Amino acid sequence: MTCESLKQYVMSKLTLHVPEELVSAAKNEAALRRVSVSKLVSDYFACLAANNTASTKDAAHELAPRTSRLAGCIPDADMEEYVDYLERKHS
Repeated sequence: MTCESLKQYVMSKLTLHVPEELVSAAKNEAALRRVSVSKLVSDYFACLAANNTASTKDAAHELAPRTSRLAGCIPDADMEEYVDYLERKHS
């Protein structure tokens, strides 16, 4: 590993006030995932930020590349027509 490949992060300390039962639940979850509670919370915040960013994008951009290419290939079906089709097929 070279020095150029290392990323340097500035870490900030954050004090949270949460109910004790949530602290216990967070510690249990962190232990199950074999990470620290800080990492668990950090990952959650990153997920929130990603969802915030994704919500401002077009829905097709949120899909994986292969899925994105397939999106729109099949026309939207009317649910009632589909149920009728299934009833005919399975009767």
